Amino acid sequence: MAVAETLSFSRAAQRLHLTQPALSRQVRDLEDELGCELFLRTRGKIALTAAGQTLLDHARELLAAAARAAGATLSASKRAESRIRIGHYGMLWVEHFQPALKRFCQRHPSAQLEPVEATPAALQDALRRGELELALLGAVDVGNRIEFATRRLAVFPAWLALGAHHPLAKRRRLALKDLKDAEWIAWNEADFPGRKRVLVDAAAREGFTPRIVAEEGSLASLLLRVAHGDAIGYVLPMTRQMPHAGVVLVPLASAEMEFEMFAAWRRDTPSASPWLEELVNCLESQPARNLK
Repeated sequence: MAVAETLSFSRAAQRLHLTQPALSRQVRDLEDELGCELFLRTRGKIALTAAGQTLLDHARELLAAAARAAGATLSASKRAESRIRIGHYGMLWVEHFQPALKRFCQRHPSAQLEPVEATPAALQDALRRGELELALLGAVDVGNRIEFATRRLAVFPAWLALGAHHPLAKRRRLALKDLKDAEWIAWNEADFPGRKRVLVDAAAREGFTPRIVAEEGSLASLLLRVAHGDAIGYVLPMTRQMPHAGVVLVPLASAEMEFEMFAAWRRDTPSASPWLEELVNCLESQPARNLK
C-alpha cells in the first residue's frame, strides 16, 4: 500500500522506516508469491498494474477490517475489565445489598455489575471456573477459605417457619430449648453447603439433636412443606418480604441460631481486582435493616 500510494520505493521506504533494497525485495517476493506483476517499472518511474490496483483495493479493505477488529477487541477488553459478575442465590440478597451496590455504582459509573443467580453450591463451581468475579455464600468451610479469598459481610438471626395450624404458631417468640421434640426441615447439603450445620450446631448448644424429617433445596419447597405439615423450618429474616401463605414466621428469643453471609472471590482474579476490594467494603458496610 505504501508503494502504491506514493508510487515511489524511496518515499515508501522512508514512510515504513525500511531501506529501499529491503522494501524492493519484499515487493518482489510478494509478486513471486502471487504469480503476477504489481508494478510497471519504466525509466525510474513505477505505476500500478491492473493486478496491483485490484490488490490495493482489497488491501485497503483488509487493513480497515483489521483496524475494526482491533478496536472491537479493545472495547471488549475494556468491558470485561469493568464487568463484575456477582453470584447470589436469591433476589432477597440483591435487595438487601441494594444500597451498597448503588453507592458503589455512583462512585464508579463505568462499572458494570451483573447479578447471577444460582444455588450456593453452583456459585462455588462458577467461581472456580472464572464465570464470576464475586459470590455471596451463606457458609464457608476451611476448604473454601483456603481455595478462595473470603470476608464475612453480615450475620442474620434465623427465624422459624411454622404452619399456620401449628400449636406454637401464635407465639411471639420461640426458644430452641422448647423445641427438642419437634420435627425439623433442614436445607439440602448438596445445594446449600453448611446450612444444615447451622441447625445441628445450634441444637447441640442447647443439648439435643434435631429430628430432621426432610431436606429441601429451595425456599419455596421448604415453605410449601411447612405449610402442609407439622415440621419446623428455619429461614432468613428477609423471608418475611416474600409470600408465605399458610406459614407463620416467628423469631427466636435470642441469637441461638444465626446465618452468616460471606463474600468470596478467586485469589487470582485479575480483571476486577482494582474495584473488587472496594465493592466488598461497600457490601460489608451495609447495615442490617429490619432483621429483628
